[in-house]
Amino acid sequence: MKFSKEDIKAMRHPSEKSRFLLTIFVLLPLGLIGILATVASFGGLLILIPIVLFGLWFTTRFFSAMCMNNMVLISNRSFPDIFDAINDAKEAFDYKGHIDAYVYQADSFNMLMMPKLRRKVILVNSAMVDGVDHQKEIRFVVGRFVGALVAKHYRFFWLKGVLSSIEKLMIFNLLLYPYERSLQYTGDQLGLSFIGGDSKTAIRVFKKFIVGPEISDMVRTSCLLEQMELSKGSFFAWMTRAFSSFPHLTYRIDNIQRFVTEQYPKVRAQMEKTEITADPKSATNTDQDASYANA
Repeated sequence: MKFSKEDIKAMRHPSEKSRFLLTIFVLLPLGLIGILATVASFGGLLILIPIVLFGLWFTTRFFSAMCMNNMVLISNRSFPDIFDAINDAKEAFDYKGHIDAYVYQADSFNMLMMPKLRRKVILVNSAMVDGVDHQKEIRFVVGRFVGALVAKHYRFFWLKGVLSSIEKLMIFNLLLYPYERSLQYTGDQLGLSFIGGDSKTAIRVFKKFIVGPEISDMVRTSCLLEQMELSKGSFFAWMTRAFSSFPHLTYRIDNIQRFVTEQYPKVRAQMEKTEITADPKSATNTDQDASYANA
């Protein structure tokens, strides 16, 4: 399985391009201000560049040493399933860069990408490695990260400090956060495509994000989507979404449902058929919520 540029383009969320242009519109004046400040200081600000570069180099080397001596480096001998997932994702998305990955102790169900390093680093919480279905779930999240590298989702990462300062002026969040939210949707779609449209696995990951791995099986997808419907039209629900760089998890689950229906209709139909065969009652109350394909 290898994705072409057209395939990756089809995996992008429809709002990503327009929200990217909005972000550029916000950042251009800041770039102009930086140029004017440099000219006004007779180039004095240029002295800061080597200082900043040294600081970044020192920080990344320090972080790498900390990981190497306090975490478990993932290899073909340590956590080989994760090692294989990363290599498969690199091949599928045609990513040529180097990615190191480490497992460390953490009770929360999560995985992090550190894209600022020349050698990208994925940090895997130990809670993700536990469980019967952890291999599929890890492949979904790994696919999100590697796909995001190829889709250039971290293009503004070096400006994160500047963006964070701007975002403290709350009004700018309304203009900057929409793009970041669209990247999360695209990342979900990249990860879902990497696991062949297996929305059941992707949604299980989100359930674990919400309540943790111990009781995630008790959460019904239909109930989460009903909660989303109940909050629609609420000013405060809009406000909590508008001032967050991450979409609400209920919306991400809904987006997963929509994407698999549009891009993987055969997979979706087969999954529904399997559930109905296993439990005839699910024909009217399936946890995969076929009714939300038209929501």
